Amino acid sequence: MIEESGFFALYLFYGLVFFTIGSAITSRDLRFSDLKVARILWILALFAYSHGLNEWLELFMQMNDEHLQGEYYRYWILGKLLLLGLSFGFLLWFGFKLLLLDRLARPAWRRLISAGIFLAVASFVFSHLHESPFRYELYLRNFIALPASAMAGFGFVRYSATVTALSRRGARNLKNAGFAILLYGIFAGAFPSGMKIFGMPVEICRALAAFVVLHSIMQALQIFDVERKAKIEESLKRFAKSEKMFSLGKLSAGIAHEINNPLTNVSISVELLEKDLKPLAQFESKLQPRIDAIKRNIDRASKIAGELLFFSHNRETELMPVNLNEVIQHTFELIGNRRNHYDFQLELKDLPDIEGIPWKIEEVLLNLLMNAMEATAQGKRIRVGTGVEERMVCCTVVDEGSGISENDLKFIYDPFFTTKGPGTGTGLGLSICFGIMELHGGEIRITSAPGEGTTVKLLFPVPEGSRS
Repeated sequence: MIEESGFFALYLFYGLVFFTIGSAITSRDLRFSDLKVARILWILALFAYSHGLNEWLELFMQMNDEHLQGEYYRYWILGKLLLLGLSFGFLLWFGFKLLLLDRLARPAWRRLISAGIFLAVASFVFSHLHESPFRYELYLRNFIALPASAMAGFGFVRYSATVTALSRRGARNLKNAGFAILLYGIFAGAFPSGMKIFGMPVEICRALAAFVVLHSIMQALQIFDVERKAKIEESLKRFAKSEKMFSLGKLSAGIAHEINNPLTNVSISVELLEKDLKPLAQFESKLQPRIDAIKRNIDRASKIAGELLFFSHNRETELMPVNLNEVIQHTFELIGNRRNHYDFQLELKDLPDIEGIPWKIEEVLLNLLMNAMEATAQGKRIRVGTGVEERMVCCTVVDEGSGISENDLKFIYDPFFTTKGPGTGTGLGLSICFGIMELHGGEIRITSAPGEGTTVKLLFPVPEGSRS
């Protein structure tokens, strides 16, 4: 047995560890985190607080055992057992939620099975209320604590794989937290209180395992610092790009106006020259092809000037409720028969309305679909889908084209940068798309790799109170 002074220090430390775990979680502002685990960490905090309170209640009862004897002693025991069961119940709940985080849907049969297991365990435990408190506590540890720790631990290990792209170290810390909870679950759920393991009381093993849980949880919570830093860096990049686009827009407007005037004069002069040269005998064979080539280049220069003007400013237009699915359907009508050469797959889900400018959003979608068709061989699949993601309305365009290299991805929004061949693109399309998405308070994300196609994701904010 542990001496009285050692018992006091052990359980004081034991309870303090769990209160520290709870404080470490609840002291963080996780409201703006996009990590799914942030939504359910409060349940783990409830487990930590209630479990720490249970250990201090155990300390109080052991230190005042002589004064608590009597007719009310059984109520103290019952209260301690209920608190123990409640704390591990929170851990069981957290484990269930953690394992289901990557599930888009939660079938009714899964909820029924979960409820059935819980009721079966509860009925078994309560049917043995007439037995000694020691056995009742053992049942709680065996049938609730052990599976709860296993589910929570395995859930952390499984979830860690989803944050590897954000931070490898953060993923490793989450995995370590899972293993630490599993270790604590073994000592707290598989071995009865008072038992010795390798000559050491199991209570000491539990306290040490709890400290390992504390350390690993503190390390795992740093993933939110990494996420916040990444968001700040992304915001700074977007701000810098917006400033760059604004400056380039002003420059582009001046260039476009300077180009348009001489182009108009050249175009008129070519028309007059063509009219004067038509009577010549060699006009059809030699002069007409050259004049046509001049006209084509004038048209191309005029088109570039027009795109420069479009890029240079955003027309002040009042935002209105827009159904993104309807805009997508209208955009496909603009494409016309060209879409018949590709295997287009539409996956349009019910969406809330967004605030936007329909013709500008249509311009973005048309640009993306044309890019997808140009990059994809005829007959290949192009998928267009919508949904709600990260509390935003999302449109995704996925093609099976040649893809974009990692180096080119850094410059795709820069004006005049293009991966197309000479004479086939101005390099302003994605710059215009970026500006339009900025105007809508949204975001455009592009992921690609050579030979693996390209995925473009448009994210639009959902207005407050908007309904699908």
